[in-house]
This record gives sequence, structure tokens and C-alpha cells, in this order.
Amino acid sequence: MPNAYRFSESLLDFDARELRRDGVVVVVPARVFACLQYLLEHRERAVSRDELAMAIFARDNVSDAQLSQIILRARRAVGDDGQEQRVIRTVPSFGFRWVAEVTPVAVAQVAPPAPASDVAAPASPVGEPVPTAPARRGRLLSAIAVLVSLALLAAAAWWWTTARPRPDAAPQPGAGAFIVLPTELDQTADIAWARLGLMDFIGDRLRRAGLPVAASESVLSLMHAHDGERIEPARLRDEVAGDWVVHSRAMRRGSGWRVEITAEGRDDASRHAYGEHADLVRAADQACGRLLAALGRDATGPDVDAGLSERLQRAQAALLSNELDAARRILAEAPPAQRNDPGLRLRLAQVDFRAGLYPKVRDEVERLLRIEAADTPLFRAQVLLLRAGIDRRLDHRVAAERDYTEVLTLVGPAGDIVLRGDALNGRGMVRSLLGHYDGALEDLGQARILAVRTGDPLAVARVDASLGFLEKVRGRPAQAAEYIARTLGEFRRFGAIYELVSMSVALAETQLLLLQPDDARASIEQAWALRARISDPSQLTNIALGRAEAMVRQGAFAAAESMLGADAAGPTLNSDLHRADALRIEMAWRRGDPAAAVRIADRVLARWNPEARAERLFRVRWMRHQAALEADLPLRADDAPRPASDDTGYAWDWLLVAMTAQAQDRDADAGHAYRVAVARAEQDGVPEEVAQAVYAGTTWLLAHDDRAEATALVGRIAPWARQDFDLALLQTRLLHAIGQVDAWSIALQDAKRLAGERAIPAALQTSPALPPRGAADL
Repeated sequence: MPNAYRFSESLLDFDARELRRDGVVVVVPARVFACLQYLLEHRERAVSRDELAMAIFARDNVSDAQLSQIILRARRAVGDDGQEQRVIRTVPSFGFRWVAEVTPVAVAQVAPPAPASDVAAPASPVGEPVPTAPARRGRLLSAIAVLVSLALLAAAAWWWTTARPRPDAAPQPGAGAFIVLPTELDQTADIAWARLGLMDFIGDRLRRAGLPVAASESVLSLMHAHDGERIEPARLRDEVAGDWVVHSRAMRRGSGWRVEITAEGRDDASRHAYGEHADLVRAADQACGRLLAALGRDATGPDVDAGLSERLQRAQAALLSNELDAARRILAEAPPAQRNDPGLRLRLAQVDFRAGLYPKVRDEVERLLRIEAADTPLFRAQVLLLRAGIDRRLDHRVAAERDYTEVLTLVGPAGDIVLRGDALNGRGMVRSLLGHYDGALEDLGQARILAVRTGDPLAVARVDASLGFLEKVRGRPAQAAEYIARTLGEFRRFGAIYELVSMSVALAETQLLLLQPDDARASIEQAWALRARISDPSQLTNIALGRAEAMVRQGAFAAAESMLGADAAGPTLNSDLHRADALRIEMAWRRGDPAAAVRIADRVLARWNPEARAERLFRVRWMRHQAALEADLPLRADDAPRPASDDTGYAWDWLLVAMTAQAQDRDADAGHAYRVAVARAEQDGVPEEVAQAVYAGTTWLLAHDDRAEATALVGRIAPWARQDFDLALLQTRLLHAIGQVDAWSIALQDAKRLAGERAIPAALQTSPALPPRGAADL
């Protein structure tokens, strides 16, 4: 689509996120710009109020007054009003429509804005032209405004529902949310940690006083997106729904410190406080107390152990910057008097968990649960949350669910909102794996509500990622891919590297279920490009295995073998057990050596780890069965319990029953089970499962010379044969068997196009015999 449009005397530039009238920039809030853009892009029709509210606010519970205010400001920005309606027309009892004539404008035709000085111009009322700043600065400010708006709006909602001031509290100077920026330092050589450490400390003090505060991780991501430039408070207040921006500064004063904090609000409201002390954290604590008093809040602070508090804040700053070695070093260098402090030990365990040191963290967690501090419900809940995280990573589902449930019991329905949200999110993921889908959906729904109330868009994105995981586990990969793709944008925007990598891997796995190997390869490459920023060795192995699997599905065997040998030999989580083995079986089979595939599979099955995923065991058995048929080797009669009825069990349950019956020469049972497997797979609708069932069923039918039913079966997967090699090869085999020369030739070309390094049997590449008389209709 064009990136800019002229109308009347105005130009709307989507790329620069700017509105210009008569060649100068008009300052408009992000939501007003979104309103103008959406109406212009859909100018061929009227847009309902609900649709427009969803486009602007990302929710449909928007009052008419809120939407009318946006329309009023949008009209004012483009020189329109409710009487003339030259640009935006009201459609009575429905919504609005863009009616001004527009002209698409290419990039080269958009006149560059006039140069401006380095001094920021004061913000102007909406609709009044102001001298333009450089386009890059305008784009960055607009992007940041959108992100901050997400965090602050959610935080404001949390404040209104959970943290309203006591009836006897002093009147508040505004009910909006607070965003705490990194601390400015006069000297950074020996206190560089304080830039982020004091920022987090100040935010925590305000939050403890009941004020809604955006999470430090979100603020840092916003600052990163702003490319290090100072965010002007006036511009922020014009474009977001927050009322307060908090700046702080730390300065040396002789042998001590002075910390100054300023909260700047709307209508020129300002609150300033300072603290002076020989210890930097004590100075910051004094300043926080005085600021809270100026805001009408309880100024009583915690009994701060300056030395310990400083160390924990420095470690937290390192964690926020993803510097795990630095965080560990700061904590490990604590003096003897601090080393046994429960808070320090827990923080160190959290650092080690991020690094993937699960056995070490498990031992420390068990020790922490035995100390006196564990009698405090909040501390015990924090420790159990960490233990549940370990069990979830190790695929110990029942134990993890038990710990998450105990955390929720300890915290209670009115307890710490962040802990409750984390526990519900974790339990929802575990219940997904346990197949308790209703309970998982209930947990994740509650977790999302709490995430919105905390005011942290990253927390919301994490819950959405879990909802995508739930859809994937319950056999709805298309819906899962939609969820996951949306969260990737959020994680990328906020610089959440671990989540971005994990969800890129999850998206690749989902795309393989959808028989989209090229898309899966593109997704996993995004994770691979970020591997240098990952400290957890098991996560690095997971990325390498995912990349190798995508390569195998593309037929890139040499690259996959190199990946397995060089990068996939590290520590492996239970979810990745035997994954490399399965890939080596697949490569041997698809290279045209089915006997080798059978030998590898037998060795793997002989030493199978019972903690490996059931679906991986099925895939190894399925590939071994198909390879043995091609090599004319004995089939395995593996234990395969028959489901209670044809309407129960997964497709792979019935495929195992069918393969076992075939190995035992029980043809009638095998045929019935193959047909049920196909029906179950089609009912579930997962493309990979359908492909497996159809491949196995068609192979059996052709072996029994049932070409009519085989033809009908292969017809069901014809659309996927254009993108999946196994199905293209299956279609080629069928058409060769029934002598459909023209169709066989087309199918063979598809198989060759998709093959990569996969072998196509020579017999299938020779022209088939003409069909026997009477078989032309097959």
C-alpha cells in the first residue's frame, strides 16, 4: 500500500507517523493518528463504532464518550469539525466514514520537513502546526508513546481496582500512572550499576506505597527504542494516558551522596525531593520517602540494610541488562554477614535458573525451604515458584502443578498480584501439558487479567504466549501460530530476548505441524541469530535441534548433520530427549537407505528413555515401520493398547494398533485400524497427523492392491502435496501404480522440487504402464 496520502491541505505519512498541514507537522496523540489512519485505509466503507474502538484501543469496551473525544480531536487535527464534516462524516446510529478525496503519495514525493534546532519545541495543542523535528526523532517518539501508553493504561486500571488511596489519605495530585526513568549519574566509573539499580529501587518504593508503576524492564525497552535520547515529559503526557514521569539524579557530595527525584505531572504539577547520606541507597531511600510525602502517601520506608540493599539492587540492574555473570559476581562477593541472607540466596538462585543450572538451583531451593524465613508465606511462595519453574522446564508436570497450586494458596486471592499472575500462568502451561485444557484456559484467563492490572505489557505478552502454547498442545496449530506470531512482535519490541527466542522456536515447531517447512526454517533462523545472547545451554541445544529439524524437513541433510554434530550435543531437556535420534532415522530413510533407518531405530528403541515425549516415541516407531516395509524387513509388534472405541484415542494410538496388527498378519484388524486412524486425524485437523495417517494407510492399501480406496485417500491430501515431500512422493507412487501418466509426471516434478537431498526411488521415475482396461476411472 502507499505510505502517505494527501487530502485537502494535509498529508498523512504512515511511515513517519506524522500529520502535516501546509507543510508543517501537527502534533497528534498516537490514538488520534491511529483513528485517522484506520478511517483513511477503510475509506471505501463506513466503519462501525465497535470496529473503530477495537482498532484504536485494542478492546471493545470503550465508552461513546471516549471514542467521541478521539473523533473530535481527529477532526480538529485535519481542520474539520462536526458541522462541516469535510473529512470524517458521522454515520448516524452506526459509526464514521472518511469522505475527503485522497491522493496516494510515494516516498520520493513526500516533502521533507523543515529543519529544526536541537532544542525541543514546546508541545502545542492538538491541531496547531509546530515546526517539525527530524523525521527520525518524530518516529521514535511516536513509537515510544504507543509502548508507554500500553504500560501506563494497564497500570492505571490496576491502580483504580486495587490500589486506591485510603479514605483518610491526603488528596492525591492526580490518579494517573508513574513511569520511572533510569537514574542520571554525574560520575559513572564506580557506580554504573546505579543507573538501573536506583531506577528499580525508586519504582519499588512507589509501588509499595500503592502507586501504579510501569515495570523497569518495560521502561528500559522503551529507552532502548528511543535510541538513548531523553524522553520529554511534556511530549509523553500529550501522547499517553499517564500523568507522572519520574526523573532522578545521583551526585557526590564530599564523602557522601545526594539523590534528587522529580515527578513531573500534568498541568505543570511537579514534586521534588532529595536525600543525602554517606550511603547511596540510604540517600535514595530518603528521597523516596520525601517524594511520597509530597504526593500525599505514607512516607514510611522499609528498614533498609544499605549494604545488602545496594548489592541486591546492583544484581538486579545486571539482570535487567541480561548480564548474568555480572549479577552472579556481585552476589558472590557479598561479605560473610550477608551471604546467608535469604533474599540474597534466592536472588542468586534466580540468576542460576536463568543460566540453566537446574540441579544446582534445585539443591538451593530445597535448602531455602528448610530455613526459618520459609515460614513467611511470601518468601516460601517465591521459593516454590522457582522450584515449579525448574520442574516445568524438566517436564515434571505433576510436581510443578502441585507447587504452583501451593503458591496460589500461600498468596491468597488478595495477595501479591505479580506472584499470583506468575503462578497462574505457570500452572496454565503445566495443565496444558497434562491435557487438563479447561483448567489451563481458566488459569491463563485469570493470569491475563492480572497481567493487565499490573500495568506490564510484557506480562500480558507472556500470558498470550502461553495461550498459544495451549492451542498448540490441544491440537490447534493454526490458532497457535496466530497467537505466537502476535507475541513475537511484542517481545521483539520490548527486547525480551529469552521470550523472543523461545517463541520463535515454538512458532517453528507449530509451522512444522502445519506442513510449512520453509516458514519453520525462517522462524528458527530468528532464534538462531540471537543465540549469542542466550546463557542457558539446554536452550541453546533446543534451538540447534529445532534448526536441524527444519533442515531435515527441507531435505537439507548435510547441513542438518553438521548442526547435530556441532551444536546439538549439549545438555538436553526432557522435551528434547531422542529428538536427534529421530532426525537421524529420518535422514537415513529419506536418503534411500531404509535398512540403515531400521537399524538405527532398533538401537534407539532398545535404550529408550521413558521420560521422553510420547509423540516422539510414536514418530520413531512410525518411521521404523515405513522403512521396514520398504526394505522388506520384519515389522515390530510393539505394545499398542487398543482404544476403548473407534471414537476415542488419538490418531497415533490407532496407527500403532494398525502397525502392530500388520506385523502380526491380522489384515482385517490392520485395515480397520488404519481407516480409524485417518478418520481421527481428519477430525482433529492437525496437518502433520493427517499426513502420517494417510501415508501409512495408503501404503497398506497399495500393498493389498486396493487402488480405488487408496486414490480416494490420497485425494484428501492433494493440496498439501505441493509443499510436503512425503505426500508428493505418496501421490507419485499412487499415480504410478494406477498408470495415470500425465498426473504422475506432474506429481513427480513436485517431488523433485521438494526433495532436496531426499532420494526418489528409481522405479517411480520411469514412466508407468498404462492402466488396465476398466481402471481408467481410478
